[in-house]
Amino acid sequence: MTTPAQSGSQDAISRNIDVQSVGRITGGMRKEAEARGFTIYCDEGIAIGGDNSAPPPLAYFASSLMF
Repeated sequence: MTTPAQSGSQDAISRNIDVQSVGRITGGMRKEAEARGFTIYCDEGIAIGGDNSAPPPLAYFASSLMF
């Protein structure tokens, strides 16, 4: 939703963004989250106790900066 801001500037806008997700640990270092009907998996590398079955959380964060 985009609405004019309450400040004196006519060019200012404000936005409200609602993001909901559910996350859970599925075993070891592996996690999954559901958001808007999509399931996202993450895991850590073998060297730090994971199974390397999915990208690590930091890879998702770094990738999100590119969008």
